[in-house]
Amino acid sequence: MIEKKQKIVIVGGTGFVGQGLIKYLSSDLFEVHSISRHPFNGKPGDQTQYHAIDLSESEQLRPIVSDADWVIDAVGILLPNPLKNQTYQNSSYEPAHQLIHLLAQEVKPKFLFISANAGPFFMRPYLKAKLAVEREMAQVLPGRAFAVYPGIIFDPARQSSYWPGVALTHLKSISYFNKFRPVARAEFAKEVAGILTGKSSPLLRRTVNKI
Repeated sequence: MIEKKQKIVIVGGTGFVGQGLIKYLSSDLFEVHSISRHPFNGKPGDQTQYHAIDLSESEQLRPIVSDADWVIDAVGILLPNPLKNQTYQNSSYEPAHQLIHLLAQEVKPKFLFISANAGPFFMRPYLKAKLAVEREMAQVLPGRAFAVYPGIIFDPARQSSYWPGVALTHLKSISYFNKFRPVARAEFAKEVAGILTGKSSPLLRRTVNKI
């Protein structure tokens, strides 16, 4: 007997992290949906269903997430961009806030938030936005909300993060650098896939007491 596939909705599925998840998730186990603001066509053979929806359009979003097994929040920015009016508030916190409160009206979906383990001092506003989402999801979706805590996610597809990630990987034996928890994008996707199927993962636990 073939088990029914889990329905996974990746919000921000066309971004760097989202595309890494989509590339890894097996079509034998998951029915994958991606939500982003702009139309997107996957590569040949990609069975992902892509939806172009603004997160503020809850009535368009609701039919896609209401019967999902998991909704993954892969939305967010690493650094603000004043020229594009991108802030942590409007590009990281607000999308998660809207999604959390929409899911609170549904019964089934679990919520997986991609948070962060730690960061250097200048990333404090980034981490503060992540913590704000964690507090809200714990209040609004008790028992259904989970977070993963990677550090820098790196892959050759993005050179700007690849070389710092490789360098930090070689410095993990030094306690100061270990908290930055570099993880290859493919390895991160593998850990997430395990979580979706009920497995434990070290990424479900933050390794530092203060970020």
